[in-house]
Amino acid sequence: MEYRRLGRSGLKTSSLVLGTMNFGNPTSKEESIHIINRAIETGINLFDCADVYAGGESEKILGEAFHQNGKRKDVFVTSKVYMKKGPGPNDQGNTKHHILNSCENSLRRLKTDYIDIYFLHRTDFGVPQEESLEALDLLVRQGKVRYIASSTHPAWRVVEALWISDRHHYPKFICEQPPYNLLDRRIENAMIPMCRAYDLGLITWSPLAQGVLACRYKDPKKLPKGSRATRKSVYAERITQKGIEVSFKLAQRATEKGCSVAQLAVAWVLSQPGITSAIIGPKTLKQFEELLPSMDIELDESDFKFCDALVPPGTYVSNHFNTSNWMK
Repeated sequence: MEYRRLGRSGLKTSSLVLGTMNFGNPTSKEESIHIINRAIETGINLFDCADVYAGGESEKILGEAFHQNGKRKDVFVTSKVYMKKGPGPNDQGNTKHHILNSCENSLRRLKTDYIDIYFLHRTDFGVPQEESLEALDLLVRQGKVRYIASSTHPAWRVVEALWISDRHHYPKFICEQPPYNLLDRRIENAMIPMCRAYDLGLITWSPLAQGVLACRYKDPKKLPKGSRATRKSVYAERITQKGIEVSFKLAQRATEKGCSVAQLAVAWVLSQPGITSAIIGPKTLKQFEELLPSMDIELDESDFKFCDALVPPGTYVSNHFNTSNWMK
């Protein structure tokens, strides 16, 4: 396993991160724990979670796994706050009220005293960032959170947060977690240059473009039964005809390189400048094993030119920012 420095934190994190979004739904608790234990065996030391994954069940499974295997101190566990978690008007967003309540609930579900990296899951334009950062500062001083970070934020909001932290002596974001794959390359325009300039880590989600870059979809109008795209319209919107066409062209290239298209898609992300890690979110142990060789695949200049011809740098053919209201 390769370990890379996560921004100015100095933490050494595995290039592959285990995403837990599927744990609890659709992946059973038993298989989820098998995947977690296998990930530890392979050297993965960062486990990405959020309070809304499977309605909180993903956090419970992650907590139970580390309670059973005794490896909690050997790994980094993340969680996130922002999404709606109840019926009330204050059960969402980045207010101090919601951040503090959500962190306590996540700690309980995770069966831990602290969260290694706590993410603001999305930016909240209705709340001054001073308030959000004040809440995160309190959690850090209480020892409940060790590092803070942002997910799927605009680059300018991240810089604003850094300035506010400087002014008030609050902890600073150590990384950003945006979507990034061959079908949506827009973070290359501002986010990647900003993170490199300010020495922030980049842990990216959806390297397989929600399975499109594993050639799991053949027609955007005929979605496979049980696929994520059948669960919510926001997922279905990401399945485009152009994206499918790109995936099958990439598959041809993968065959020439002697690897799977999914492996090549993840390897492409890991090979991009400024990227710390890529989050893989397998549903099964078999899928996890199939993605492991990704970190050993080397791309040459001809591979990069081939991919740039499919989807030019900074552009997109599938919108993976469709859960954010700021990306145009």
